[in-house]
Amino acid sequence: MRRQRPSIDLTAQLEEVVRDLCTRVPEFAHIEPDRLLLCLARARGRRGGGVFAKIVPMRFPDGTPFKVIDGQKYALPQIPTPDGNILYLVYIYVPRFFDQPFERRLLTLAHELYHIAPQFDGTIRRVGNGAHGASRNRFNDNLQPLLQNYLASAPPAETLAILRGDFAALAKDNLLTGRALPLPKAIKL
Repeated sequence: MRRQRPSIDLTAQLEEVVRDLCTRVPEFAHIEPDRLLLCLARARGRRGGGVFAKIVPMRFPDGTPFKVIDGQKYALPQIPTPDGNILYLVYIYVPRFFDQPFERRLLTLAHELYHIAPQFDGTIRRVGNGAHGASRNRFNDNLQPLLQNYLASAPPAETLAILRGDFAALAKDNLLTGRALPLPKAIKL
């Protein structure tokens, strides 16, 4: 009889990291983790670079779920929860996200969370003229003190274990599961 491999829900484990970041990092205190949905997406390639994660706001830039374009009304899909509609989707690109070292995995999550508008209204924080300002590297450099303070707060080792783990070993010894959801598209009404 073949031994059944234990399963690990990557989404649930990453959600615990996000919840802990939102609790311990003052700059993320405005985020309601229960109105943020983490999803896994397959990375097309494993070469260096590429997208590790992506945040998708569930509101148009003015904060509304509806928009009129050329006289036609469009709506973004709504994902209801007991705490209210989901306002943001965060896609983690597997296995590329896990090909990074621990510090980059943590930075990637913090990077996506920092995009969430301070009003937590389903829109993206603007930095200068865009989402990253003049430089993505400078954007990430500005997150380093937040992460240093977070790590100095002694987050539970079991919470961060998913970020420290060797993905190849996890995949070899476990059945890896997680939430997958197609990218939402505006719907013509």
